[in-house]
Amino acid sequence: METKTDRNSDIRKWLKVALAEENLESFSVKITGSSEKGDGYVGDVFFLVVTGIDKQGKNKEYDLVLKCSKSSAALMESVPVFTKGFVREAYLYQHVFPLFKQFQISKGIEKLFDSVPKYYGVYSDDFRHVIVLENLKKLGYDLWPKAKPLSREVIDIVIKNYAKFHATSVALEEQCPENFQKLLKGLAENLAKEFIETSDFANMFQSAVEEVYELLTEDVKKEILEQWLKLKEKVYFIFGELISATDDLKVISHGDSWVNNFLYKFENEEKTTVSRVAILDWQVSKFTSPVTDLSYFLFAGISKEDLADIDTILRDYYKYLCEYLRRLSSKFADTYTLENFFDDWKKYGQYGLVMCIMPIKTLYSKKKDLPDLAEIADRGLNVVESLKFETSDKNGFKNRLKPIVEYAVKNNLV
Repeated sequence: METKTDRNSDIRKWLKVALAEENLESFSVKITGSSEKGDGYVGDVFFLVVTGIDKQGKNKEYDLVLKCSKSSAALMESVPVFTKGFVREAYLYQHVFPLFKQFQISKGIEKLFDSVPKYYGVYSDDFRHVIVLENLKKLGYDLWPKAKPLSREVIDIVIKNYAKFHATSVALEEQCPENFQKLLKGLAENLAKEFIETSDFANMFQSAVEEVYELLTEDVKKEILEQWLKLKEKVYFIFGELISATDDLKVISHGDSWVNNFLYKFENEEKTTVSRVAILDWQVSKFTSPVTDLSYFLFAGISKEDLADIDTILRDYYKYLCEYLRRLSSKFADTYTLENFFDDWKKYGQYGLVMCIMPIKTLYSKKKDLPDLAEIADRGLNVVESLKFETSDKNGFKNRLKPIVEYAVKNNLV
């Protein structure tokens, strides 16, 4: 069992490597907090204040976040793709984001896509992977309130940022194909496919689809639920053949668009006005349709009222995408029509339908009900089975899923 002394020693070891470019002669570390149960299954997060002196004798202070893979060797062995996810996220910070920023600047863009935390460095060995980032909470960023559907303002700011990110990917591939293909080498593996094929997580997603079916038996027409249940048999297709398809628009994606993977810069205490967003957790980023990001984000956070007006939201995303493509001197906006986009929405929206179930369920569950995957693995128990937990607020869970199921069937997304 890890002690506090062991943890502090480890953190200092990680920081010596990850902060190498800061040229610190010496530094001290104060741990100010850590992630709570349910914040993330794959790793742990520590919040730190680091003070030190650099080689020029200047005093330095950093508010940092350490994203750490679980210390459980059993968990990493039972779900090896978790380790690959940390390596992939580090790759995004080291290579993808800098090149995207450089490309946007070269096009004279001032308000560019830079909605990610500042990256300081990474530590990695056979047992632990750690990414060191700026602590945005110190700059006024915070999570959206748990279980509260996203406001229209928040939806708009996220889809606008996704549009910028996706458009940059399209324009870079179009205008700098050699550099872009080199970039894609670090994203070649479909980690989502490996995730479900090597760890039996397909069973978790299939069970989640069936759970929604059973939950809504008394509230939704049988013929609608029978259509919904078809998603259960499409899980392998969705995570494999569908998101790997090469005949439609593809971009470097975010991939993990649930509500806890966004921090918002709130401009008032009531948290009603948002000026910026930071997108977190890029561990399952891949080269696929931008609709995977869009559908997952919307289905995981949208209100019933905004779902009824989702076509307007989708048109806004398409408008933002085309506007940014033109600012990047891309000709793709001239050939990728709104009709093309809505065809892609119906095709790739299945990804968001399957992915949104577990995050929504988590939002309506108490922390004590959520599994600790590292503890489960260390006890030699089945990690996937532990994720089939009971939610403590079935009505809340049901009320969020009901309009999504009805929308999906009505609009031929299943």
